[in-house]
Amino acid sequence: MYLKFQIEIYQWLGPIIALFFIYRIISQFRANRRLLLGTIIWVSFWLVIILLSVIPGQFSVSLAQSLGFKNNINAVIFVALGFLFIMTYNQSATIERLEKQITTLVRKVALEKQENLNLQKKLNKQGLSNRAKKKKAKSIHSE
Repeated sequence: MYLKFQIEIYQWLGPIIALFFIYRIISQFRANRRLLLGTIIWVSFWLVIILLSVIPGQFSVSLAQSLGFKNNINAVIFVALGFLFIMTYNQSATIERLEKQITTLVRKVALEKQENLNLQKKLNKQGLSNRAKKKKAKSIHSE
């Protein structure tokens, strides 16, 4: 008796790609180039990709039943779009926060630079007046 077992290309290619990215993400985290929250989110994402690749039918059907969808493909698309919207919102919030930090930093640097210029001008004026006094004193002593 034959047991026919056919593996589709995505069932072995998906996990290989996912494992590669999980390895990369964890390596970046260990090198302090990634935060813990981002690491958890992306490792979870790639683990779901592995589940969808290895057992697509069982995972998508249970997902559809738990979310109340009649069709499992609709449930997968809905969850994927939800994930994308959450990631987009997160990136947007991060970009806005970084823009505010950059603006504050640029203003601070500009103020410090202006203060340094003002101090430099003040010192130059004092230095010139001291030099003029020394020259005047030298000319008086030489007469």
